[in-house]
Amino acid sequence: MKNTILALALATAGLAVVPAAFAQDATTGNAQPGWYVGANAGYGHVQKGPYDNGDFAGGIKGGYRFAINPDATIGAEVGYVYLGRADARSPYTQNYANYNGSNGQSKLQGATAGLNLRYNFSPSWYGEVRGGAFFAKGEGLTDDKYNPQSVKFNSTRYYAGVGAGYNINKNISVGLNWDYYDGSQSDKNIHLPTNLYSVSAEYRF
Repeated sequence: MKNTILALALATAGLAVVPAAFAQDATTGNAQPGWYVGANAGYGHVQKGPYDNGDFAGGIKGGYRFAINPDATIGAEVGYVYLGRADARSPYTQNYANYNGSNGQSKLQGATAGLNLRYNFSPSWYGEVRGGAFFAKGEGLTDDKYNPQSVKFNSTRYYAGVGAGYNINKNISVGLNWDYYDGSQSDKNIHLPTNLYSVSAEYRF
């Protein structure tokens, strides 16, 4: 947790100097440089080892974009995501060594720090790709089908995603997104790779 807080603090400090470093942002075209905050909500699906289902998931983020041409921006952003809880499949729960009435349910969440590349096709429509570090905090059953164990873990992994959306006006947009979060720790034999399908809203200052 201390490492996550430190990483977020450093990333936030870095964001604070971005506007000054890129004061020459383009002011024409469809690009939308500046500060922004956003939130998304949807369905997080885990499909690996003990798990093949999902739950409600969502997150928040914020950052700063600077224009790299009249229609495109690149942004640095930080956020936090909750990826829900998934029930383990019966072959694993039946062999769960410490089975005590629980179903070996997983849990995954964590902070993120990464980059966002957005292209505005017109004043109304945009597409984007994103990715970066995922400071995962999770728990669940290990991948050993015959002797699964419930473990908790913290690890630094990665996330990546794509999205497309509509700009309602110069400040507000909505979108549809797919993101992949690699929540795992190999030395503990636990893997919770999660696909997040979500709708999002963003506000630009």
